[in-house]
Amino acid sequence: MKTQKRTWAIVLIAAGMLMLLGRWISPLSLIALLVLCYGIYTMRAERTSIGYKCLAVGSGLLLLDHIVILLGGILLSIGVFYARARELHAGREYGRRQELAAQLNREHEAWVPENISLWHVFGDIDCDFALALPTEPDTVIHLQGLICDADLTFPEEYGIELDVFLGCGKVTFDGKGRSGLLNKFVWRSPGYAHSEQKVRVVMAYAAGDLNIRMN
Repeated sequence: MKTQKRTWAIVLIAAGMLMLLGRWISPLSLIALLVLCYGIYTMRAERTSIGYKCLAVGSGLLLLDHIVILLGGILLSIGVFYARARELHAGREYGRRQELAAQLNREHEAWVPENISLWHVFGDIDCDFALALPTEPDTVIHLQGLICDADLTFPEEYGIELDVFLGCGKVTFDGKGRSGLLNKFVWRSPGYAHSEQKVRVVMAYAAGDLNIRMN
């Protein structure tokens, strides 16, 4: 009897929500929201590959049904990106790029870090700073977009400052992970101010999976 009442309560609540929001939410949008919710659930259950696929499909369905709103959101994100880039790189030269799908893979051979601001829809970032050959005492890396899978490795002697925001996703730092909505992670290594080599990483994504290791 209790189960039947609970079922009817859920049905009535769902029907009421559809009546109240039906003017703004179409059947396609409802399906997209369900797919996005499932993607968030699978990411929290450590099934990140399926989660990313669901997030991509859900976002695509929303794009089809609410293209004006999503385009407005993307334009807003790019505007914030430009303002943030000027703030982070004030007084220094830096590279600035906007790409649909970006890859920043620096893990197999020596490379030179550069001050950069990169905006993209989909991103794959994999950088090992143990292989870096820095030409400046401090480097600012600014990454922003919609969805990103990032893997960063830093030597322990580096001074590291991290400022990460994920609307939905997981941040793993030295094997310890935290996931969820509006995930904010800020960290500065001990002795940062006195380190000979500093790296500041600022990231902001709607969804992502970030893994940070200290060697």
